[in-house]
Amino acid sequence: MARSKSPNRNSIESDSSVGEPRYPYTVVPKSLRRLLELIPQKPKPPKITNATLKTWGFKNSNDQGNLRVLKAVGMLSASGEPTQTYADYMKPGTGAASLGLLIRKCYEQLFQNVTTPEKAMPDELESFFNINSGGSERTIKLQIETFKALAAYATFGERDPLQHDETHDEGSGNFRDSSPTIRIDLHIHLPENKTKAEYDAIFESIANHLYRKRS
Repeated sequence: MARSKSPNRNSIESDSSVGEPRYPYTVVPKSLRRLLELIPQKPKPPKITNATLKTWGFKNSNDQGNLRVLKAVGMLSASGEPTQTYADYMKPGTGAASLGLLIRKCYEQLFQNVTTPEKAMPDELESFFNINSGGSERTIKLQIETFKALAAYATFGERDPLQHDETHDEGSGNFRDSSPTIRIDLHIHLPENKTKAEYDAIFESIANHLYRKRS
């Protein structure tokens, strides 16, 4: 009688019951953090390859997975060319915000279900990724750690420097100036013991000075 083969624990990634990983991940999240910190300090190359990583000091073969993450979020094209967002990320004033916009797009469902996921407690992230990310237990953990590495170098919210100074009025086709409104309060001290006609003359004089048309 032929013995049945026991399941190979190392083959769990190919098990259709766990599904394919939905979100990008690297097996070296700490290396991804180091790469994100280094990018603004380096000249923008025409293409980023494994050789580029080695030149920058990333000599572990696992570091190559970081390029897959940057391609998945949109900082690199499929063939490795830096995108405009990569260039924006290099700028001190817009870098973190530009990455934040990419992360929001890549992890749209996460931001729809978890309030400020970049600051969420571990159990909140684990709950979301366990339900929505797919992959083995180890791969799910790596997807979480990869998200946290990306979010550590990004900013999110309306006050990001990439936000425009003007906001668009929906349905009107017009732009509304969002600059602050200036308010001026006048405190008028009237002299005592004057007649109504004299008070009226004072107010009329003030109004003429405030609202008169200038040529």
